[in-house]
Amino acid sequence: MQYNFANLAKPSAIDLDALLRDYLLGLVLIAGGGSSPDEHPVQWVHVSDISDPTPFLTPRTVILTTGSQFSSPLGREEAESYVRRLQAAGTTALGVGVGLQWDRIPPSLIEACEHLQMPLFRVPYDTPFIAVVRTAARLIEAQAHLDSPLGRDGFGSPSTLARRRNLAETERALRSAVLKLLLVGKRDLAEEVSSALLPRLPRGEIAVISAPAPLSPQLLTELTAAAFEQPGVFAALDSQQLVVIAEHGDLATLQRILTSHLANCGISERGSTAELAELLEQAERAASLSLRRPETGPVAYRPEMHAGVLQLLTQSPEAVRRAQGLLSPLTHHDQRHRDDLQHSLSTWLAHHGQTSAAATALGVHRHTLRTRVSTAESLLQRDLDDPDTRAELWAALRIVRHVSSGSTGAPATSGAGSGTASGAQAPGGSTP
Repeated sequence: MQYNFANLAKPSAIDLDALLRDYLLGLVLIAGGGSSPDEHPVQWVHVSDISDPTPFLTPRTVILTTGSQFSSPLGREEAESYVRRLQAAGTTALGVGVGLQWDRIPPSLIEACEHLQMPLFRVPYDTPFIAVVRTAARLIEAQAHLDSPLGRDGFGSPSTLARRRNLAETERALRSAVLKLLLVGKRDLAEEVSSALLPRLPRGEIAVISAPAPLSPQLLTELTAAAFEQPGVFAALDSQQLVVIAEHGDLATLQRILTSHLANCGISERGSTAELAELLEQAERAASLSLRRPETGPVAYRPEMHAGVLQLLTQSPEAVRRAQGLLSPLTHHDQRHRDDLQHSLSTWLAHHGQTSAAATALGVHRHTLRTRVSTAESLLQRDLDDPDTRAELWAALRIVRHVSSGSTGAPATSGAGSGTASGAQAPGGSTP
């Protein structure tokens, strides 16, 4: 078999009908569709709201617009002049998004397209332009594989693949810019920048999801429709993380997808769009915790996550297990001899190893406390003069105390396994 590799450089095209038949887009042909479908080839889709986009167009392009470049109402001469310019540039069809500039396509534009036989279709409000562009790119790429003499083993059209890469990079930059505008409170500008290409931005009660990168291709594929093409949901992805802002009604779907893929991520509390920066901080804090847990999956933000490292450790089953194992020699001793070594050690550590002050807090003689500390050191086989050992024991005692109190925050009793005396100071001067 001989291949004509010169054909690989020839751009592939699809019929306009192939784009219009995609029911998920909801496109409706309004005018100019009387000629044969073969006369309406599509090689690309371009978005523009300028009155003369022809310097930026190539033949066989579909142009999408919201109509914001036109005067109101749109006159017959202005409409016909615009359509003639598109026709002279070899434009295949015109798509008009409704619900932004116009609730309905102006009759003058419909008449001009019908008169000049320029296909005109309606793009519904809930269909973002980026979804139309993506669909066209996918169909053109599939056609490029069919056109290639290498068939399914070929590389497709180089120009098509380059366009798709450029589209992805442009969209990523746009979404990053919109996110920055939202975070600094410039919502009106963010909506203006995104309205022509992206879905409607979230409003009302929202929540934020932060998922550290990299994410699996399978997860990103399933998230595309739910996070990148859904009105009321906004997503931005960079090399550090995926950020999703979702209205309350869309959150359950996103959680289901993330949970099914066991994705480590954080989900904020619900709040208003004015609280976006705070909600993103919550989601990032929860995401950071999700990476440190032994199990995988989403973690919902809780206010106690701001309580510090020790509080976070109490939420880790592995940390609890290790703390109990570390202190088990003291626990068994106290149970067997009805002694008070664990509580005595906790109080001694809380007073920075000052025996007299700790003995006073416990109501025992300092020699008694010194004996208890020495016994604890022997049972643990640890050097209590080592600051790392003291820090580790203090953390273990706090974790066990939290567990023994049933996580209710109630003070433990002054028996084996209880915490420090009231008002005592933790190592480093903090209140336990």
